[in-house]
Amino acid sequence: MKENTLVKDSRVLLYTAGLAIIFALSFSYIFNSKIDLNGDNCEYFILATSLAGGDGYSDITHEPPVASNLFPPGYPVLMSFIRFFTDSVFPQKILNGIFLLASALIFFFFIRKFKLPDSMAFVASAVILLNYQVLHFATMMMSEMSFMFFTVLSVWFLSKMDDDKPFWKDKYFYFAILSVAYCYHVRTQGIALAAAVVGFFLFTKRWKQMIAFAGGFAVCLLPWMIRNNLSGVGQSRYLSMIAMSNPWRPEEGTLSFGELISRFLETFTMLVTKAVPNSILPYFSADYNVSTTGMEWLTAIILFSVIGIGMWRLGKFKYLFLFYVLATFGVISLFSTPSENRYITPLLPFLEVSLMLGLYAILQFAVEKMNIGKQFSPWLLCVVVFFSFPKLEVLHAQNNMPFPPNYRNFFIVAEETKKQLPRNTVICSRKPALFYMFSKTAVTTYAWTEDNEELIKGLINNNVDFVVLEQLGYSSTPRYLYPAISNNPDLFIPVMHVPDPDTYLFKFEREKAVEKYNK
Repeated sequence: MKENTLVKDSRVLLYTAGLAIIFALSFSYIFNSKIDLNGDNCEYFILATSLAGGDGYSDITHEPPVASNLFPPGYPVLMSFIRFFTDSVFPQKILNGIFLLASALIFFFFIRKFKLPDSMAFVASAVILLNYQVLHFATMMMSEMSFMFFTVLSVWFLSKMDDDKPFWKDKYFYFAILSVAYCYHVRTQGIALAAAVVGFFLFTKRWKQMIAFAGGFAVCLLPWMIRNNLSGVGQSRYLSMIAMSNPWRPEEGTLSFGELISRFLETFTMLVTKAVPNSILPYFSADYNVSTTGMEWLTAIILFSVIGIGMWRLGKFKYLFLFYVLATFGVISLFSTPSENRYITPLLPFLEVSLMLGLYAILQFAVEKMNIGKQFSPWLLCVVVFFSFPKLEVLHAQNNMPFPPNYRNFFIVAEETKKQLPRNTVICSRKPALFYMFSKTAVTTYAWTEDNEELIKGLINNNVDFVVLEQLGYSSTPRYLYPAISNNPDLFIPVMHVPDPDTYLFKFEREKAVEKYNK
């Protein structure tokens, strides 16, 4: 008996070591040491810097720093422990890689609970570590990996609960509450996980656990809500975005209730027929700018049928997986920003694992029906893993490319301001957080309005000293900023020009602007 246990433990150790090796190879292959150009990763770094520097949860790019609720605090808190010792982004990216590996390992042990071969648990977990979309976010300073880790950890805690013990005496019940609450504090999208857990308790007829969980989760949200009220920054900024027609063009106003429902259904359809197949089927490409085709619907129906079969193998946890997928789709579909497959990234491990379990169940059933006489080996599913390599090669090439010329010039201007201007100089640009990473000056952005006077008054109110006119490709610059500059040449004096493509730094004549517009 002891010998069998020893052999079993040795096999598990080999599987976990194998997952670690797969992670090390894939993560190092696609690793991107540069700052990501999306801007949000810089915001997270700035908030972590504020926490590590003793300024609280504040936007230190302002002069003076101001309390922030731009993002929930969960991920910046995790980053701050590293930021306290170094301002390098490299270890922050390694931290995200660790979250990815830990998520895959937890899934490995979770799958083993359902009387499935260890080899099946290994293959399903390995697929997570080779997913193009997951790896793409694992190598940037974004909250997806930490969110994914605490989501998987929450599922693990729920699976460890002892049904024969009163739940209030079960430490894993409390761990689950804390983990789900932390998910919410990493990304507001975590409300979907909380709803899924409530549904899970409901469908497994554990009414007391459901009520206690909902109450405990609500209590865990209070500190952040109280802090926001005391700081006067309000609650989540995402709530104000739900009804907006286009957050990038606020002048277009808000949607009617009917338009809101129509957009919800359109986004939900996009997630089902384009985003999910595009994210977990290596050779499925999707054009998000056109309507869903019949082939895309057929692909989605087959794909989700296999995923559903895989979920069914998870016993009572099929309800948790199902509700989490539906709740996540629902939350994403409420938002007005074009999302494509970005926001489903933390959900992909749940879909990938379910897909692999579904394929295993179908092929095992087929082998039995054909009377081949042998069980289907999960190792044969490794062929699916090899389909990931072409996309990983694309990601490798992409992450090793230098900055595009438009961003290179943007950063040249930022680095020059760092050399020549005081830190309290206020500089306005389309991507203020990204500019701050290279300039370390105070930064702000401009009002998104076609009214030149209102835009310039915004610059006055923000005490702007210089304005950057760039060509990063965002429509707001030619739509809002450029007309204000070209129509008021007396207020914007060029002091720096970087060609190919043209990028300018203008001195903003604030006193003249006050005389002109604030009389």
